[in-house]
Amino acid sequence: MGDRVLKRARCLKIGTIICLIGIWGCEGPQKASVVAQVGNRYLTIEALEKRIPAPFAGTLSPKEKQRLVENWIEEELLHQEALRQKLDRDSELSDRIDRAVRQLLANELMTRTYARNTEISEDEILTYYEEHRADFERNQLELRVRHLVVADRNAMNRTWDRLQKGEFFEQVAREVSIDQSAVNGGDLGYFTEDMVTTSFWEACREAKLGHRIRIRTELGYHIIEVMDRDDEGSIRDLVDVRGEIQKRILTERRREQRAKLLTELKERVEWSVDWKQLNRAQ
Repeated sequence: MGDRVLKRARCLKIGTIICLIGIWGCEGPQKASVVAQVGNRYLTIEALEKRIPAPFAGTLSPKEKQRLVENWIEEELLHQEALRQKLDRDSELSDRIDRAVRQLLANELMTRTYARNTEISEDEILTYYEEHRADFERNQLELRVRHLVVADRNAMNRTWDRLQKGEFFEQVAREVSIDQSAVNGGDLGYFTEDMVTTSFWEACREAKLGHRIRIRTELGYHIIEVMDRDDEGSIRDLVDVRGEIQKRILTERRREQRAKLLTELKERVEWSVDWKQLNRAQ
């Protein structure tokens, strides 16, 4: 599973860069090292490296750079063919391009505006938490469980004996568990009823806090320990909702920044709407 995640992340990285470099090139380079050419458009090694976003700089393999160049060539071939067919003179397409440019510039303006005020103090987080406690009320029981899974009853009994003799649960889970949670010492974190199978949930719900139980499910033979339980109606701890609070504060702040900027612009720039004309058009 880890390899698939890494491959997907790398594909996303390449895809992002392709989107960023797919529309650029240069004409008539002087002494720069040309790595590709399509008609009178050139791609230089300097331009290629300069245009790679900072987070990816120095991380691309030769094969990945080759792919970027190949994609630039394909994009440029299609672009030049579109120009040959005079698509740039199509009025509808020109309107779409104009709208896209306007939206891009407007989005960039807001991105730079938001970037000026991104710091959130601990006092802001705490104040928001205290004023919105009802937002963080649990609407159902949540359990925190650690477990390990083995393939047969004999393996479970051997593992149970090791735990009864005082071996650390986390270490034993890492050694014998066939579940993906083994890398975390068997810790599944907090979950609700809808996140696990019915048989597993019922066993965990009935188990006493801190006690270990043995059950069998369709996944195998489990040794389970309920580490914590938070009942319906209880309030989530600040540490568990800190990230959510930060996002909320930023969202509200950005909404206010946008509204303030638009108010200032409307006061500074002459604008009007002919509502009667608009209604007649309908």
